[in-house]
Amino acid sequence: MIAYRKKGFTLVELLVVIAIIGVLIALLLPAVQQAREAARRMQCTNHLKQLALALHNYHDTYGAFPAISYDHEVNGGDETRHASWSWGTMILPQIEQSPAYDTLSPSSPDRLHQAVNNPTKLAVLQTPITTWRCPSDVGPTLNSHLTINNGSGDQTQDVQIATANYLGVNHSGDIGRSTKNAAVNGIFVAGTNVEQNKRMVCRLRDVLDGTSNTAMVGERAWMLGGAELGAGLIYGHTGNEDIERSHNYLDGFIAVVGAGKTHINMNDICGTGCDDRDGRQGFSSLHPGGAQFAFADGSVHFLSENIDDDFGGPVDTTYERILSCNDGQVIGNY
Repeated sequence: MIAYRKKGFTLVELLVVIAIIGVLIALLLPAVQQAREAARRMQCTNHLKQLALALHNYHDTYGAFPAISYDHEVNGGDETRHASWSWGTMILPQIEQSPAYDTLSPSSPDRLHQAVNNPTKLAVLQTPITTWRCPSDVGPTLNSHLTINNGSGDQTQDVQIATANYLGVNHSGDIGRSTKNAAVNGIFVAGTNVEQNKRMVCRLRDVLDGTSNTAMVGERAWMLGGAELGAGLIYGHTGNEDIERSHNYLDGFIAVVGAGKTHINMNDICGTGCDDRDGRQGFSSLHPGGAQFAFADGSVHFLSENIDDDFGGPVDTTYERILSCNDGQVIGNY
């Protein structure tokens, strides 16, 4: 009688096959993750290009770039009650969001702290815009870190609006309200110098260092290394404070602009007290090794977190020179 051997795997063979599959998955997974991040980074690049184009279209229409924000600097007000429309609201028509702009009708007549009490306008303010979000970021749709006054004076009633990952470049040092005559400044100015009671704008002709040498918009992450940086806001900000003078890291300009007095991807936050190196006012991302910036010529560049930089003092590093539009120095390689 002929004996037939049953076909199949032995237990040892099965374990070997499983082990091989496990090794292959372990080798393949990082490559898949890298491919996904590469795709997300490319999409982020496209978002920044769209914002840069919108800012140039705005400049073509109005003869200047939009300011950090409006209303609050002009009319003054109570930091605990008032909120200001930002440059993000001003360029809505340039990013194909004209219906949203028309519904918000900024300053005609509602200021931002009034608009959040209008259900129709609040619905727009809480609607996310893909162009303003980095696909690699993990932040929520509505920003619980940076909130908006509703005019009541009770900050427990502050309202959450849509999160943004892209912030205008205000300064190579602290976020502040310095004038265009200052030795160093970024493209996004405060709109009004309240101390001298005069309006301020930045035009292309003010970008003395050249548009290809000057950063205009950069990234900020929601969470980095376990620290909640808070990203930013699209439509505006609470109060009128800046980091340079008030050291307030929750209200004011910090919601819509960033500055260079912190390393890229620095996640230091306030402990027992804030100082001007707090990572929440800077630029950061979840892209490994750095963050992306749209330059004033419309190009997008990835700046390494190891770029030549320092804190404070004169503008004497590559990163500071890139953030400044009129320092008059040669950037060099980066």
